Amino acid sequence: MSVLVTGAAGFLGSYIMAALAAAGRKACGFDRRPADPPSLAVAPCLAETCIQGELSDAALLQRICLDQEVEAIVHTAGLVGLDLSLSQPAATYAANVMGFVNLCEAARGSGAKRLVLLSSNAVYHGPLGEKLVETDPVFSVERGNPAAHYGTSKMAQEAIALAYATFHDLDVLTLRVSAIYGFGMRTPMYIKPMVEDAVCRRPTRFSSGGPMKRDYTYVLDCADAVMRALAAPRERPGPRILNVAAGQAITAADVACVVRKVLPDADIEIGDGLSPVETANMRMRASLDVSAARTVLDWQPAWTIEAGISDYAARFRQFIDINSQ
Repeated sequence: MSVLVTGAAGFLGSYIMAALAAAGRKACGFDRRPADPPSLAVAPCLAETCIQGELSDAALLQRICLDQEVEAIVHTAGLVGLDLSLSQPAATYAANVMGFVNLCEAARGSGAKRLVLLSSNAVYHGPLGEKLVETDPVFSVERGNPAAHYGTSKMAQEAIALAYATFHDLDVLTLRVSAIYGFGMRTPMYIKPMVEDAVCRRPTRFSSGGPMKRDYTYVLDCADAVMRALAAPRERPGPRILNVAAGQAITAADVACVVRKVLPDADIEIGDGLSPVETANMRMRASLDVSAARTVLDWQPAWTIEAGISDYAARFRQFIDINSQ
C-alpha cells in the first residue's frame, strides 16, 4: 500500500516525498512537470517515483490509485497565487476545483481511505479576534475573497472535501498552511530573494512591501504536520480543518532584519509602501491560531524564523556548491 502525493515535484510536495522516504513509506508522486534540480536535491526519489499527468485526467488518476494500491492521498497540486488567479480565473477553477473533484473520485473509486488536503490561509476573509482561527469567516454575502479566485478555489476545495468525508466515507484532514518558505520555494514572498541574494552576495532592492505581513512557516514544519495527519487515528475527536503555521505574523521589513542578523553580508533595502493588490490582501494576513493542530495532531511549529532562514541559507549554499562543480 502506498501514499499518492500530488504536486510531488513542487516545493512542499518534494519535502513530503522526502519525509515519506525517510519514514520508509512507499510513495508515488504525481505532477504535471518533471522535478527540477532543487526538488531532486530535496527528494532524489522523485527521479523514479513521479508520474507526469494532469489533474484533468480523471482516468489516469483512477488508474494510478488502483495500480499503486493507494491507501492515502496528499494533495498539494494546483494553481497558486492571487495574481495568477486574477489573470487566469477559469484555469484556476479548472485545476483547483474540478481537478480536486477528479482526485476525490479516484479515491472513492479505488478505496483510498485517507485524504490530506493542503489548503491555505487564503480562504479567510480576516480574523474576528487577534488571530485567525478555523471558525473565522471564509465566505461573505457582501464581497469576494481577499485572495481573489485562488482563495475562493481553496474554500471550495475544503467544502468539497467535507462533502466527500460526510457522504462517501473518505477520512479527510485539511491543513490550512501559511506562507511556506525554505530552499526550493518558487513564490518569492520577499523572503526568497532576500536569502538567496545574500548567499550569492547580491544586493536586494524592493521599492515597497515593508509592512506586508505573513505568518511565515518553515517547510519542514509543514511536512511534519502532513506526516502526522497521515498517521492520525481514524477515530479521533476534533475538527477536520486545522491551521498549520508558525503562529506569528511578521512584516517583510522584520524578515529583512532577521536575514541581516543571520547573514551579516546581506544588503537589503525595502520600501514602506504597499501595492494595491497587497493592500487588499492584507485583510487576511494575520497570525494563525494553531491550538487545534496541537490537540488533534500533537503538532506544533518547531522552527523559529531565525532557525528556518539559517537552514534555508545552508541548503541553498550547499546546492550552489554542488552544482557549480
